[in-house]
Amino acid sequence: MKSMSSSNKIIEFINNNILKEYPKIENHGVLFNNRTAALVSNNGEIDWACFPNFDSDPVFFSILDRKKGGFFAIFPLLDDFISYHRYEEDTNVLITEFYKGNSLILRILDFLPASKYSNIYYSEIHRYVYALEDLKIGIAFSPFERNKNKKIILGKFGGLIFYKKSCMGLSTDIKLNVYNDCLLSMHPMKMGESRWFVSYYGIKKLYPLNAFKSNEKLRETRKYWLEWISKSKYSGTYNELVNRSLLTLKGLFFEPTNFMVAAPTSSLPESLGGDRNWDYRFTWIRDTAYVIDVMCKFGYLDEATSFLYGIIDKIEKEKKVRSVYSVSGKKLIKEKVLDLEGYLNSKPVRFGNAAKDQLQIDQYGALIHAVYIFVNNGGEINLHIVEKIKDVITMIMKIWKKPDHSIWEIRGEPHHYVYSKVVAWSALNDMKKLIGILELNDINFIRKIDYVMNEIRNSIEINGVSKRGNYYTQYYGSENVDASLLRLPLIDYCNIFEQRYLNTFREIEKRLMKEDFLFLRYDSDDGFNSKDNAFLLITFWYIQNLILMNNIRRAKEGLIKIIKIMNSIGLLPEEIEFKTYRYLGNYPQALSHLSFLSTILSIEPNSIL
Repeated sequence: MKSMSSSNKIIEFINNNILKEYPKIENHGVLFNNRTAALVSNNGEIDWACFPNFDSDPVFFSILDRKKGGFFAIFPLLDDFISYHRYEEDTNVLITEFYKGNSLILRILDFLPASKYSNIYYSEIHRYVYALEDLKIGIAFSPFERNKNKKIILGKFGGLIFYKKSCMGLSTDIKLNVYNDCLLSMHPMKMGESRWFVSYYGIKKLYPLNAFKSNEKLRETRKYWLEWISKSKYSGTYNELVNRSLLTLKGLFFEPTNFMVAAPTSSLPESLGGDRNWDYRFTWIRDTAYVIDVMCKFGYLDEATSFLYGIIDKIEKEKKVRSVYSVSGKKLIKEKVLDLEGYLNSKPVRFGNAAKDQLQIDQYGALIHAVYIFVNNGGEINLHIVEKIKDVITMIMKIWKKPDHSIWEIRGEPHHYVYSKVVAWSALNDMKKLIGILELNDINFIRKIDYVMNEIRNSIEINGVSKRGNYYTQYYGSENVDASLLRLPLIDYCNIFEQRYLNTFREIEKRLMKEDFLFLRYDSDDGFNSKDNAFLLITFWYIQNLILMNNIRRAKEGLIKIIKIMNSIGLLPEEIEFKTYRYLGNYPQALSHLSFLSTILSIEPNSIL
């Protein structure tokens, strides 16, 4: 153990040990409280957090720039420790354990306080530190952009840092020092000694630790998560992983509006050093069907109802269907590029998402499919909702002939993507089923739907098929393939054993499966200067195809492969790097977890009580 006697030495230690390299994405645990989230690396550093909401400006963001990004680190002052994450069982309370050799020396418990009341929120991170050996710990607290002009106030209860119109505080009973724009401390701890640290946003006064009631909030937070997960109807082989995915998805909900973010992060790259870096702190209409399906089947009809009605209410107020919505209700900002290095030099760093202005026809179809799934799983819809979705159907019947930007939100010229046309067809098919289930007796509307469905199918079968190989193509006039076409039998466009679809399936296997069960999304040029990696959603579609083909053995092989790739705490990203299996893209990713859960139910159809 090295002696650390000054702020200079602590900064040197941080630069050489904590901030020297970007931690791998998979080496992060995530804290949730249904309003926002925070990422904690396994070196004890909180390197991403936005307050008060998911879509607020980040206060900690060293995951996007090791020199400029704010952080909050607690760590043992040792050069060669190793550390691991785990969650307290069936909660989102995170434990980080530090080892010297084989000896456990330090444990940190982190949580965001959660409340059952959606209008109560705490922009606080509570950190409990427990020593299992005599040692020294370092504490470094530097919110907002580093090396900027900040006002810092120290007091007997900790310190406050003011930046522009924002303020972050650190409450502690350990003496803090100021070094540039950091609050620092080195503290010796005896074996068995424990300490609380609380960081808080938006409170412009120093308060003692006991004012934050950390122990009481920890009890309430544990209770909140335990009570919620106890409602799950799942009883199958993968209980621990299922619960972790469910808890993650619940954490991605912004409870005041009941919208779900696609992921709590921005600009984590889909390709290292590349420019495929997006802000995912929004709700996508496309995800609605997945959310409704999983929440209904696992016993969370309340969440499904609130989410669906919230989306439809938003559409009604705005008189249009957008691809992307703000979860907090604020106006969506124009996509902007920040002057940050980016994770592992992956530029640009983007805040906001330009996809909000794209036409993506499958988003409309996803909404109708969500309503159909909802009703099929016992959800209640009123005639007001029926009228709203009929309006959406009318929109689909008008726009299906237009080129769009596809499910993959490609930023080049729009095309007539086959998948977009298929989802339009599927939405009309779902509407026909709904009219029957709800006994609406709307014969004229059904006739109109039938006419347009025939138009769409004829258009696809004439224009969306390869001239060389009798397979469905990515878009009209191309010979490219697209992995989204794996959904055709999953949404009832065709039987999985039809020859044209089998040809499509084999083309996707041959051209897009770069490693067993791991796929590229497409093989066309999308205008980006970086390669793509394995998109996990496609793996789950492929497995579900195998199940429809009655190839259960191989389907289980695919599921096991993904489970082996999962990090130690059961969280999934958007993509993984081929061969290395390094996590890529925003994290944790809702669609990956939703698809994982759907696939488990497909393999274990009797696992729901």
